[in-house]
Amino acid sequence: MSPGPKRETATISASRTATATGLPTAVIARHRYLTGHPELLVSRYELALEATRRPELRAFYDAMGQRFREPMVAMMTAAGSAEPERHALSLVAWCEGLMFSCAAGSYHDSVPSLEALRLGFGELLRGMPGTPDEDRPAPDGSRSAPEE
Repeated sequence: MSPGPKRETATISASRTATATGLPTAVIARHRYLTGHPELLVSRYELALEATRRPELRAFYDAMGQRFREPMVAMMTAAGSAEPERHALSLVAWCEGLMFSCAAGSYHDSVPSLEALRLGFGELLRGMPGTPDEDRPAPDGSRSAPEE
């Protein structure tokens, strides 16, 4: 029996726990995954691809994804995001892309340090919450006309 799903659940659950280091728990969990269990990440991506062909796996994969998505939505809501679902999608996509790149992609031989992950995560967060500015499109895709 493969330890994958059980270990992945433990890693995702750990991302919800507050830390004494001051680093975002999502950053620490991603770093642990990259440094300690890259083979689980590769298995997870194989599962994602297989889930596109098998509905029973799709349900399992989606349920596992909710365990990561829901805390991100809650975090963005708590940070004052006007669009927490959209911002959570950006954070999840950043995490997923970074993990894939470092586990199986073009950066497979390089894992960023905790500090590098913390900086990247912070840069994303600082750019998301707040009020819309003139250069950012509205949720419907329209842009406000420049004031003269």
